[in-house]
Amino acid sequence: MTLNVIEMIIADHRDVESLFDRLRKEPENRPALVAELAAKFVAHSRGEEELVYPEIVKAMPSERGEVHHGAEEHHEAERLLLRLLDADPGAAEFDTTLDEFVRAVTHHVEEEESEILPALAEAVPAQRLQELGRAFSARKAVEIQQGLPAGGRRSSAPGASPGSGRRAGDADMEDLSKEELYRRAQEADLPGRSSMTKEELAEALQKGGRS
Repeated sequence: MTLNVIEMIIADHRDVESLFDRLRKEPENRPALVAELAAKFVAHSRGEEELVYPEIVKAMPSERGEVHHGAEEHHEAERLLLRLLDADPGAAEFDTTLDEFVRAVTHHVEEEESEILPALAEAVPAQRLQELGRAFSARKAVEIQQGLPAGGRRSSAPGASPGSGRRAGDADMEDLSKEELYRRAQEADLPGRSSMTKEELAEALQKGGRS
């Protein structure tokens, strides 16, 4: 039987929590685990923001504030995730950033499961929740397929030598991860960004003079 969207979201929460546990217990596997975490978290967030949150606002306009707050928490967690991707897995910075990320996501999950999801269950018919579940699953699959660079870490800009002081914002667009490109597209308020591929996001940002 196909899970409805609420069951899928909760299952994703438990999956991410298991990755947190493994990141702490398996330091030797951190590069692969953090790449998996990034892919799953970003796909989950995109699916919620594009499909689930609008459905909640449509059914219950009074929940608009909570939905906006949930999206803002996603974006803050993604900023921490970018720091985690850039951190040396063996350094103290990694553990500090991981702790911050875990706290941010745990807080978001608690609010979502105690407030947003119950409101969704109450306001949206079961059949629609099933339809949303299928759409949510498909949207996540697309996002994960597009994925992250090999190894899950953002590559350095060509020609940038270690210690050159080149800022991440100066890197060529093609060397940025999709979630970083999407974040910049959000900041630039680019229309149609949610359906763009990594290459399309890079091209749109370059044409807009945003680097």
